[in-house]
Amino acid sequence: MAVERIYDTYQPQVEPQKKQSTQKQTIKKQVVVKLTRFEKMLYITLVTIIAVISIYMLSLKMDAYDTRGKIADLDQKIEKQTSQNSALKSETMENSSYKRIYKKAEDQGMSLKNDNVKVVRKDGETKN
Repeated sequence: MAVERIYDTYQPQVEPQKKQSTQKQTIKKQVVVKLTRFEKMLYITLVTIIAVISIYMLSLKMDAYDTRGKIADLDQKIEKQTSQNSALKSETMENSSYKRIYKKAEDQGMSLKNDNVKVVRKDGETKN
């Protein structure tokens, strides 16, 4: 609060107390609205339903998170198995090569004679 002028002889004015007692003070009454039993049950039911739905949604999100983790683990296992399968396939191709079979046969004392070789075709026909 700012003071504009300062007076040397300041004396507070006292108002008579009779004026204060004659003034009526207005008091506002607060109106309290009471809820019926039906409204109370309705509100409690709505709050409960909202809480249950929220918990259900959280559980669904947790399930989705767990499922994503399991999918990632399976992807890693698939990649590992695929690399292992390709390594085994290349080893099989190497072991079934003609040169390797011929070398193993020579090591065991076998020789290649074209007269003793029979060619078998898919349809079961043999050719000398």
